[in-house]
Amino acid sequence: MKKILLLLLAAIITLTSVGQGTVKKGKASTGPYPRGWVLVEKGGKYGFISAEGDEIIKTQYTRISPFDEYLSGWALVEKDGFLGFISNSGDEVVKPQYTKIYPFDEMQRGWALVEISGLFGFISSEGREVVKPKYSKIYHFGEMYKNLAMVEKDGLVGFINLDGSEVLKPQYQKVHPFGEYKKDWAMVERDGFFGFINGEGKEVVAPKYSKVSPFGEYQKNWALVEKDRYLGFIDMDGREVIKPQYSQILPFGQLQKDWAMVERDGLWGFISADGREVVKPKYEKINLDDVSGIKKTNEVVKDENS
Repeated sequence: MKKILLLLLAAIITLTSVGQGTVKKGKASTGPYPRGWVLVEKGGKYGFISAEGDEIIKTQYTRISPFDEYLSGWALVEKDGFLGFISNSGDEVVKPQYTKIYPFDEMQRGWALVEISGLFGFISSEGREVVKPKYSKIYHFGEMYKNLAMVEKDGLVGFINLDGSEVLKPQYQKVHPFGEYKKDWAMVERDGFFGFINGEGKEVVAPKYSKVSPFGEYQKNWALVEKDRYLGFIDMDGREVIKPQYSQILPFGQLQKDWAMVERDGLWGFISADGREVVKPKYEKINLDDVSGIKKTNEVVKDENS
């Protein structure tokens, strides 16, 4: 009887090895199936019985790959065109529900990328679905920023963390590299407008500006921003220190230190480096080469009509 069972096992292994497709290998297999297990087939479905004839795994799978190829003690199985895993203890540890399962540890230690109908997520080596397959693309962790992976959904991008949590909902058309403007910040773009997120996935500056210049270009720790064709400034905390309201802002220090000449509606005035409008834009012309109308001090000489 034992000899017959062994011959049956060899024949079934030969049959099932044909047409199973390419299996992505992980760890080396110590053998196709656990010791004492016998592969059986019924109506084109496979399962296992023990050497004593007891049913270990019901005949329900159209494919059973060798154990240990993906994960130690696990075997990839297929049922109704979907993939999952069984363990060498006879349990179905991952229900067959994925159209594709990628090798463990490729993108995150202890995780395997899974796919359903072109959407991606992750399962863990404990059999949990740690990230639901809902993203059209998942980038590698750390590719954009440490401990974060950029994800794409409906043409928009966001981020998940190492716990599988969605720390930033996909909402931007583009995320620029971190650190280009400020350490741990990345410029984001939505509907043609720009803002910033930080390394924790929080939106520190809402995307509402049509242009953002580098910090420090005009004034230390400030960045020139443009909104509705008007200019202003944000600081390195993300605060709008000067509301966009000027059609022109000239460099600081041309009249006196920490002042910049500004234009609004064709009239000129001055702002200070602490965010105040020290001279209201009301002059048609301010000649910086002949400052007879304005003293080079913090005191402004007002005109008679002011």
